[in-house]
Amino acid sequence: MHRYLSDVVQGKMPVNHQIIYNMQDMFNLSPNLKVEELVKAFASNTNDSMLVIYLSSLIRSIIALHNLINNKMMNIEAERKANEPPKTEEDLKREKEEREKALKEKEEKEKAEKEKAQQKTKRPKKDVKKK
Repeated sequence: MHRYLSDVVQGKMPVNHQIIYNMQDMFNLSPNLKVEELVKAFASNTNDSMLVIYLSSLIRSIIALHNLINNKMMNIEAERKANEPPKTEEDLKREKEEREKALKEKEEKEKAEKEKAQQKTKRPKKDVKKK
């Protein structure tokens, strides 16, 4: 636009009234940025967009950090297992028995708690005498 107008002023190009009308329409349709409400609206909209971008970047960073920590823990566990001597059949049998024993104890404890709860609900209510 600037080059066209400069060429018209210098006489290098003839005036095209259709182009001039279109330029006037463009300038007339552009918003007046000196209105305080419009400036606040643009600032608010921009701030909202920036907040969304900031939060998404923060979440991506947290997820990446979480994945990094998980990867580090898995590597440490893999190294520990690689350095351990292989387990014998006795060790595997003993671990299985310990797991079964712990499971039995847990089941017995849950059963005892269930019975205790049932006994509480079965207790007869005492009659309270009114004076």
